[in-house]
Amino acid sequence: MGMFNRLFRRDIIRAAPCELSLETAQRVVQDYRVFLETSAPLPGRVADVSELPHSKDHIKDAISVCITVFRDPQLTEHLKYGYLMLSAWQNGVGAQTLGPHFARLDLDGDPLELAQQIQEQSEPMEKWKPLIKAEQSRLTSELSAMGVDIQLAFG
Repeated sequence: MGMFNRLFRRDIIRAAPCELSLETAQRVVQDYRVFLETSAPLPGRVADVSELPHSKDHIKDAISVCITVFRDPQLTEHLKYGYLMLSAWQNGVGAQTLGPHFARLDLDGDPLELAQQIQEQSEPMEKWKPLIKAEQSRLTSELSAMGVDIQLAFG
């Protein structure tokens, strides 16, 4: 049985840590999982928070409920990385995802031209890097407060 299939057991009815029911938390996590499979920005890129299927806080609450209720180490690992990936969405980025888009680069072209393209695509990220790093730190602290081992996270 897959990790996310364990998430959808029906033998636990309510979760204690916040006001979300377990059923709602499962639905939100499932929506976020599907979203990550199809729409997550590539590493080194940032997208607008409005692209998420639910508010960032709602997703965080849902993941927290599932971590707390299920206490499954393998599922927790998946949920942990989903939680930390939330830093790739920030307020005010706009309609275009920012950062280098390696799929659009001609990797067989002139190396100097390729380096220039990467540099140009990376410049808009400079504004966002400190915000992303600060949020990663906050998210890591939140996971630690939930009792999640964060040693492998961004580390």
